Amino acid sequence: MIGTGIAYPVLLALGVAAAMAILANRRRTGRYVYAIGGNPEAAELSGINTRRIIALTFVIMGVLAAVGAIITTARVESATSGSGEGMELSVIAAAVIGGTSFAGGIGTIPGAVLGALIIQSLITGMQLMRFDNSVVQIAVGVVLVVAVGIDTVVRKRAR
Repeated sequence: MIGTGIAYPVLLALGVAAAMAILANRRRTGRYVYAIGGNPEAAELSGINTRRIIALTFVIMGVLAAVGAIITTARVESATSGSGEGMELSVIAAAVIGGTSFAGGIGTIPGAVLGALIIQSLITGMQLMRFDNSVVQIAVGVVLVVAVGIDTVVRKRAR
């Protein structure tokens, strides 16, 4: 921890989020990713090398997953193959709450970070109140279903 009481992994996460937001919003590659997410065929017809951008996106996500694994391993001081199991629902819920659409092409990095904070606050609060882990997972699932329902309604009204 540094003198302000903020842990180094938090600072690293904020730095990565800022770098990815700049990549997504101010670089051609980020605009291409949004275009491919919105409509891959139209992106290909407009001259975007979709295979290259998709491969680059997978490389970036792999590097970020490795950074997350290194941080988790350092904090726990051990490495197991199943250390991230069961977090899939929370990650998907955080992205959807942050404004990412299942239809693609919509979403922001700050929104995903905000969604992660909301989901983690929900999980931590319920665990501190000593709810059973299955009840916590049900609550996260309900929040995910509500967020997807709101996204669907908003998209239908926008048409």
